[in-house]
Amino acid sequence: MTSAPPDDAFNHADAPERPTPAPTPDTVDDVAVHAQRYEAALPVPDALDAAQFMPVLAPTHFSALLDDLTGQLPLIPDEAARSVLTTRARLLRLNVEQYRVHHHTTQQTLNRILAETGVGVRDAWARQQEHLQFMNAASSSVEREYAAASDAIEHAKRQRFEMITLYGATPDTRDAEAFYQQLALGQLAQEGHPIRPPEQRSGSKRVFNAFAVFSKFFVGLLSGVSINLLFNPESRLYLTLIALAAGVMFSVLLLWLVDELAYRAKLAQRTPGMARPWTYVTGIVLVSALYLGVEGYLNWDGILRVTQEIAANAAQQGQLTDLSSDAGAAGVPQHWSLLAFTLALVSMAVGASLLQGRERARTVLERERLAARVAQLKLGQQFTEAARTTDLVKYLEEERARLAPPRDVTSPDHARLNERVLSHWEQERDAHVQTLGGRIVQDAQHLQASLEAFAEQVLQARHPKPRRGLTGWVRGGELRS
Repeated sequence: MTSAPPDDAFNHADAPERPTPAPTPDTVDDVAVHAQRYEAALPVPDALDAAQFMPVLAPTHFSALLDDLTGQLPLIPDEAARSVLTTRARLLRLNVEQYRVHHHTTQQTLNRILAETGVGVRDAWARQQEHLQFMNAASSSVEREYAAASDAIEHAKRQRFEMITLYGATPDTRDAEAFYQQLALGQLAQEGHPIRPPEQRSGSKRVFNAFAVFSKFFVGLLSGVSINLLFNPESRLYLTLIALAAGVMFSVLLLWLVDELAYRAKLAQRTPGMARPWTYVTGIVLVSALYLGVEGYLNWDGILRVTQEIAANAAQQGQLTDLSSDAGAAGVPQHWSLLAFTLALVSMAVGASLLQGRERARTVLERERLAARVAQLKLGQQFTEAARTTDLVKYLEEERARLAPPRDVTSPDHARLNERVLSHWEQERDAHVQTLGGRIVQDAQHLQASLEAFAEQVLQARHPKPRRGLTGWVRGGELRS
């Protein structure tokens, strides 16, 4: 008794069904061209059958062996042995029939399990195949769009070169703003108002700027020392720190005020709503006079005090005999050169601040003049076509940079979920196959061992070994007589 062959669903339990979406007229040619280039690299498994997981002999083999052994029973001479072996043969017949039932049941169960798990496996493979086809189609579409965008960019670059060279701009102009700025610079230079490029900061320029900044604080420190000598004759530490801080703040704030007034005086010539330039110039003169006066007084007083202390110390040490010398009587210290140097240093700091303010104002005015001329060119609508051609390349490059496959945002999650589903169905199938296959193998091995033992018993009963001793000699003599 053999089981019926499984149907087509059982034979193709794990074979994936490739989805065949209907191509549209717009994409059928592209798909045909790129079919070989973007072929999905998915393996195609063979069909699974229950016989592949049942490494045992069919029940007909065991039944034929048992029939052969049963046919040898009449050849056994011993009546008792033949009766025992006949009973044993009937029991083995039942075992063979039971094995046939187990074999048929196991085969049907395996076919059912393969069919059930094959549905999940086919769905997982179909989802993976659809995802790969979607990504391949998207990649091919994006590649064609990228190539078309590159061609459009090259064509736009050629048009931009022809257009900007027609108006005298440099070939490395990248956008419309740079194009308008070059036109504005040319027109301003033609009218006698050239825009000077920003100065390159060399090493010497940086050193001089550093010394200019340092001079502000150095003059402030000198002022602080003079304030300390004037108001702190006992040389207390906290008063010394306060005096130094006051001198530095006084110097820095006044020099910043000179810088700002010079900046506003330069801007007031062209900026409506500001005061007249002479107002700021008057402020600069007053601030400079105040600065020079305060610094001169403080340094003069400091020089006098230092001279008196030097004279007093020298008198105490016995180096001077007359404290009322000619210099003291005249009231003019011998170190007047230090006062002149300090005032010159202060004047230079004021002049540096004045130049920095005017330079800053000049830069702002040039930038405003350039911006006004650019705005005038934009409103004139004369260079609109050239500006649009210049900007077209940048827009096309940005559009090409945005080209990307319309990938599924859940693609990683989709792939992991698909792997988990596929692994679940495969584990489910393997678990049932191992269990059922192990049982049928045990049954087949047990039945085979029983038949081998029965065959040995039949062989021994048909050909018994001759007995040794007196009984065997007597029986042998009787047989000979």
